[in-house]
Amino acid sequence: MKRIVLTAATAALLAGATPAFAADADAVVEHRKDVMGVAGAGMGAIGCFMKGDCELDGKVLAHLAEAIAFSAEMSIPAFKDPAQGASVKHTSDPAIWENWDKFEGGLKKMAEAADKLAVAAKDADRKAMGPLVKDLGGTCKGCHDDFRTK
Repeated sequence: MKRIVLTAATAALLAGATPAFAADADAVVEHRKDVMGVAGAGMGAIGCFMKGDCELDGKVLAHLAEAIAFSAEMSIPAFKDPAQGASVKHTSDPAIWENWDKFEGGLKKMAEAADKLAVAAKDADRKAMGPLVKDLGGTCKGCHDDFRTK
């Protein structure tokens, strides 16, 4: 009888622990999605400006670029944990953790490119911003090509 109670108690504890681990992994993945969402929203707004589809002043453009740089910096700790067992749908390729130095380097390049864009964006000069937006977009594309599942 003692053995049955002990087995049932252990099973209950393990059953209770599994969702807690999954919830933590899910929270990690959701956080990553939020952090990268900031970068995506910033790039979308800057792209809208660059195409001439919307008008934004230099202060707003600079803040958007700064937010992208911040997102890149926040992505490094956000992705450090592989968050195995997450039930939340995501596009993070396991290659991130197999090639961490390359992934982290890409995020650092993204932050540097966004910082450069933030300086140029203050004048809201599309011509001056063009090559910098292209460089920043290239850092995004590089990581998406290497570390995002299709």
